[in-house]
Amino acid sequence: MPRLGLLLKLAVAAALVWYVVGQVQWHDELALPVVVDGERPVLVGRFEGDWKSADWTFVADSGRRLAAGQLPAAELRPGFLTTLRSMDLSWFAGGFLAWGALLLLSAMRWRLLLGAAELTIPLRRAWRLTLVGTFFNNVMFGATGGDLVRAVLVTRGLDQHRWRAALSVLVDRVVGLFVLLLIAEAMLVAAWADGMFEPMPMLRRMLFALTLLLAGVVVGASVYLSRRMRRLLRVDAILSRFSEDGVVRKMDAALTLYRLRPRELAGALLLSVPLQTCGILSFWAFALALGADLEAFQAAIVFPLVQTASAVPVAPAGWGVGETLYGWFFERFGVGFTLGVAVSVLFRLATQVGWGLVGGFAWVLGHDRIDPDAALAESPSVSSS
Repeated sequence: MPRLGLLLKLAVAAALVWYVVGQVQWHDELALPVVVDGERPVLVGRFEGDWKSADWTFVADSGRRLAAGQLPAAELRPGFLTTLRSMDLSWFAGGFLAWGALLLLSAMRWRLLLGAAELTIPLRRAWRLTLVGTFFNNVMFGATGGDLVRAVLVTRGLDQHRWRAALSVLVDRVVGLFVLLLIAEAMLVAAWADGMFEPMPMLRRMLFALTLLLAGVVVGASVYLSRRMRRLLRVDAILSRFSEDGVVRKMDAALTLYRLRPRELAGALLLSVPLQTCGILSFWAFALALGADLEAFQAAIVFPLVQTASAVPVAPAGWGVGETLYGWFFERFGVGFTLGVAVSVLFRLATQVGWGLVGGFAWVLGHDRIDPDAALAESPSVSSS
């Protein structure tokens, strides 16, 4: 069965990649500023120079050369490779550094949650393990596969509280995703107040679904952590049927510990705001680097939703899933499917592969290296606590 599940995941990933490749525009196009039979004629060819500049030149496959001054109202449709080649390095550098700031804030938030679980590690080690997790995200399914490795590494050398250490990674991830989706919710409410739902009715459906999701998370967490609700629902009575040394009781004890640390939990939530803002700004900077006409509020809507979906363990590092969704959203925002895919690829190469390589060096040079295949074997669920 595990092999069947792996094959199904690989099949889904391959299908998504095939779909994306089929939807991407690989050649350059120039839509002329005239309408013939209800459509704008399109020339196929290539752009010479920077298509984002005011002095672009388009060479059609027929050999005809057109300059910007000749067709000021033409619609430029650069192909995938042309978009990547014309990248603005200053915006790229800004996006790369913003993601580095996100990783540092992530380490600080995780260290805060570890402290709430009565475990203390230096910020330097939390930062290094965060980078190592980024490295393993590139080879494990989903955009959060490296969390498993991070959970295993942080428990090494611990004689007690191993479940607390391991599950702090889960709490860290949930807190981050919750705040990320809250930001998307706030942006959608602002778009609704600004009357943007009329031309884009899909935003109304997104707001409704996201509100239900966030409400469900808040209610579920409140019920689970509330002593009164647990007594009313006989949660503790049900748990008493399990062995005190078993996995279920240990997980429950590790998670309910956070209700006794409201200040640390609130601090983690507050720290997640600038952290996730760095993520959104990083993605927006990569979009601007490729010339995407994407507004900041649009990035604050698209990025949280796609990042959350990419965390589902379907494909390694979420490849294919993110490209499909970013292309779909960019097309709905009038930016174009191809440009959305190009931004997604650049974003992943810089944040996952680029910072992942930094994490790879941190892993190789560190003392707590681990084979990713051994992560399950060393996890608290199958080892002593």
